[in-house]
Amino acid sequence: MKTKATIASVRTETEIVRKLDSLPEQARELIQSIFERPRDYVLLSLRQVARKQSVDASTLLRWLRALGFSKYADFRVYLHERAINLATSIEALERAAPQTGVSGLVHGSLDCDLRNLQTLRAAIDPDRLLSLARHIWKARRIFILAGDMSASLGSYLEYTLSMIGMNAVHAPTPGAMVHRARSAGSSDLVLAITFGRGLSATVEAVSQAARQGAFCAGVSDNYLSPLADICQEFFITPTERASFATSYTGAMAFLNAILVVVTSLRQQSLQPVLESISEEQRTGERFYSKERR
Repeated sequence: MKTKATIASVRTETEIVRKLDSLPEQARELIQSIFERPRDYVLLSLRQVARKQSVDASTLLRWLRALGFSKYADFRVYLHERAINLATSIEALERAAPQTGVSGLVHGSLDCDLRNLQTLRAAIDPDRLLSLARHIWKARRIFILAGDMSASLGSYLEYTLSMIGMNAVHAPTPGAMVHRARSAGSSDLVLAITFGRGLSATVEAVSQAARQGAFCAGVSDNYLSPLADICQEFFITPTERASFATSYTGAMAFLNAILVVVTSLRQQSLQPVLESISEEQRTGERFYSKERR
């Protein structure tokens, strides 16, 4: 989970497009064809890419440097992020390792989720989570922008934060995002969650909130996400998948890590609230009991 300062090898889409337009037509067409199918090239060496594109390796490297990549390794980092950014449901099925029988499919899916957790654990920065948790406690309101499939993540975070008395509101639809962003100000925190290229509604809403002075944090699965340039804090949670559905195992673990740190900051003052929650869980009428049948 790196800060924007440590990922200089990943260029913004705006910068790439601008520099690409200044290249000769042959170079533009060749590089554009690589950009359109980054997964076909991300594991190849410079010579292998050049051979596949029928161009001299030194010429290809010169063009890549003109785009701002000082070395080929930086370009491969960009391709990796672009492959995640443009990933589709069918691609996950096409590249999944062949498994034998239902047992193999189930284990392959679980292994995929475990890799997501391991990647998150290796990269997560506890100090940055602590900083985010402090901003959460300081915020007057917490707006969670999470739509489409990631709406489940937003709903979970809203529910759990509200359990400890926080003013958290989940905006899962474009209309709700517009209204929440319109009222966001310097005393509010906006957490935007969107993966791949990013949902337009989420990106536009967090952009408006940022312009109005709200503290904005973003969660995505790649550094080419527009959230990386908009938000003061930006976090990566891996979403590698074994099926057509995006895996949110890593994202859910990330939210749980936030909750752990948030609770730790005020554990003593939260004790009465947590005791009340526990009592309701033991005896509350919301929960099924044979004795009340």
